[in-house]
Amino acid sequence: METTIKNNGISNNLMTIREMLVSDIPHIMNMEKELFTLPWTKDMFLQEIHTQHAYVLLKEDDNLLIGYVCGWLMLDEFNITNLAVRAEFQKMGLGEMLVKFIIGKLLLQKCFQFLLEVRESNMPAIKLYAKFGFEIIGKRKKYYNHPLEDALVMQLDMRKLP
Repeated sequence: METTIKNNGISNNLMTIREMLVSDIPHIMNMEKELFTLPWTKDMFLQEIHTQHAYVLLKEDDNLLIGYVCGWLMLDEFNITNLAVRAEFQKMGLGEMLVKFIIGKLLLQKCFQFLLEVRESNMPAIKLYAKFGFEIIGKRKKYYNHPLEDALVMQLDMRKLP
């Protein structure tokens, strides 16, 4: 399934969100190493592709992989396991685009509850998720390494929204 999205944040270029492919993994691994102190492994992304809820954001004019979102669907609950946007494209609304896409796609499948963990110090991500109505419901002590840090557990329950 492919969704084409017009985004005025990047010179009016068209963006495409499509299912992640094995051939995307080398590009994703490069992004992981640039963005995260503890990057995921190739096998972790292969597993995400296998779960069938892994998507990439591409710039159509040059097919540049800009971001991705992954997660696991369990009954009517979706756990966002990874979301990233290439550093030079951050603060342009593309993370928001990926969150909006995954929520919209899962709502069509009658999924109404979304969960995720985020580093306690990652204020841009926390603000992004809060914009969609995610609330902090707990904390996982010493969840992250490099550096050692707690994770905030955030939840969005669409059944509770007005």
